[in-house]
Amino acid sequence: MRIILYKSHLDGPISGADETLVTYAAQLQKAGESVSVLLMYLHAEEDQYYQRLLESDVPVSWIASNLAQNSMGAGRKLAALMFRSFPGSKSFVRRKTQRVLSAMANSYYQDCRKFLRREKPDVVHVMTPNAGATVMIRAAHDTQVPVIYQELGIPYHPPEFDYYNQFTSVLPLCSEVAALSPRLIKDCRDKLPSCRSLSVLPIMSQEFLNGDGHAPYHRDGKITFGFAARIEKLKGPLVLIEALGLACGQESNIFVNFAGDGSQRHNIAARVKALNVAGHYRYHGVYTHPEECRVFMNSLDIFVMPSFTEGTPNSVVEAMACGKPIIAAAVGGIPDMIGDDAGLLVAPGDAKELASAMLRLARDSELRKRMGIAARERYREFFSPNVVMPLMLGIYRRVVSNGHSREIRANGKLHPWTCA
Repeated sequence: MRIILYKSHLDGPISGADETLVTYAAQLQKAGESVSVLLMYLHAEEDQYYQRLLESDVPVSWIASNLAQNSMGAGRKLAALMFRSFPGSKSFVRRKTQRVLSAMANSYYQDCRKFLRREKPDVVHVMTPNAGATVMIRAAHDTQVPVIYQELGIPYHPPEFDYYNQFTSVLPLCSEVAALSPRLIKDCRDKLPSCRSLSVLPIMSQEFLNGDGHAPYHRDGKITFGFAARIEKLKGPLVLIEALGLACGQESNIFVNFAGDGSQRHNIAARVKALNVAGHYRYHGVYTHPEECRVFMNSLDIFVMPSFTEGTPNSVVEAMACGKPIIAAAVGGIPDMIGDDAGLLVAPGDAKELASAMLRLARDSELRKRMGIAARERYREFFSPNVVMPLMLGIYRRVVSNGHSREIRANGKLHPWTCA
C-alpha cells in the first residue's frame, strides 16, 4: 500500500500538526509501509520537522516552486508585522490573506493531479484545513485516489479563523474524515454533517520519548510544573503565570518551566516580574528533537496545559509517556486523554482554579505518583505506536478496499476508541 501524508506547508517551530505528521510518517516507515510526505510549499532546509523526516528516511516532495516558498515566507512576515503594529487589523488581514492563498493554491491544481497520476498512491491522508488542502482533496478525488482528511482540532474553531467556510465544500469528496478522540468526533458529527464517514484516529508519541515514569528528586522540596506549546494567547500561558503568582503566595517551592516560542513570550517575562515571581519562572527555549523533549518532560513533576481551545495536544501525550500527572483545561479532547485518574481538569481561563489544582498536587506526593502511573498507563493504552498503528492501518485498508477490510487488532484487542 502506497501512502501519501499531505500538508500544505510545515508551520514550525512548535506545531502540533507538524509533530503529528512527522510521527505518523516515521512510524509508518518503521513498520515497513511505503510512505512519503507531500507538501504544497517546501519549508526552509533547516526546519526541525523537515530534518526529522529526512532522519527517518521518509521521502519528501513538494508541488510549488522555490519562488512560491519565498513568497509565502515573506507574506507570513508581513502579516505578523501588521498584527503586531495594528492589532485591530487581524480580521481584515486574514480575509485578504485567505484570498491570496486560495489563488496561489488553485494555480497548482493541475500540478497536484500530475503528481498523483505519476506516483499512483493508494491513499492520500490530508491534514490541516486550508487552501492547499482544499486543492489536494479535489485533485485526489478527480484522479480517483481515496482521501482521508484528519481534523486535528475542532471544526470552525477558533471562530475568527474563517477558512472552514471554503474548506467544507470539499469534505464530501473525502472517503473518510478522522477526529482525534470520541469528544472531537462528536464535534465533527455536529459541525460537518456532509462527511461521508467518520472515525477516530488518535495522535501518538514515539516510543523513545518514554521516560522512566519517576518524578525528579529534589532535596529542597522544589516542585516543577511544565508548559510546552506555542506561547500564544489561545494556549493560555498568561493564565498559568497568573496561577503561578497565586500559588507562590501560599507555597514558596513551586516553579514553572516554559518550552516554546510565540508572540506572548515577552509579555510573560514582564508579567512574572510584575508579580514578583521571576525567580520561580524559567524559559527553556524551543526543543527541536524528541530526545530534547524527553529530557524536558523528565525534569518536571507535573505538566500543565491551560489552553482555551485544543484538539488532543501532543505535549500532553509526551508528558503522559514520561509518567507525568496532568493539569489541563477541560476543552476539546483533553478530558478523553486524561480520563478520571491521570490528572486534574480546570475551567479554561480560570487562574484561581488552576492555582488550586497546582497547590493540591504540589502538596500531595502520593497523588502525584498515582496520577503519574495512571498517565503512563493511559499513554500505553491510547497513544503508543503499538496501539495507534493498527488502527491507522485499518482505516487506510478500509478506505482503499471501499469498506471491505476488517479492523486490525493490537495484541488481539481493538483500540478503546474504535467503537466511537
